[in-house]
Amino acid sequence: MIHIIDDDPNVRDGFMMLLKSAGYVCDAFESAEKFLENYNAESFDLLILDIHLPGMSGCSLLEYLRTKKMRLPVIIITGYDEKSTRTAAKDYGAIAYLRKPVDSTALLDLIKFNYAKA
Repeated sequence: MIHIIDDDPNVRDGFMMLLKSAGYVCDAFESAEKFLENYNAESFDLLILDIHLPGMSGCSLLEYLRTKKMRLPVIIITGYDEKSTRTAAKDYGAIAYLRKPVDSTALLDLIKFNYAKA
């Protein structure tokens, strides 16, 4: 299962359509808090995470997951490319850092390279 967290409904819907058309099972959340309410380690393969979220930020979510010893493969997406964001993504163990608008082929190649289809 691939989980998508982004506060923009158009981004969530676009990723959902792209991933489903490529044969992946996925779901989407508008916030880190909604994701945590529904998190189930048994059904988890990958997280696509926007860094800039209302409420708990993407970096705060990564920090929280790390303190709970939840090692999750994460692809960071952001519309605001900042050195501090790139550093935080690396420090928290993200497998990739992609700028919006995300190239769909690059995203699918990254997923295919790292994970098998559900």
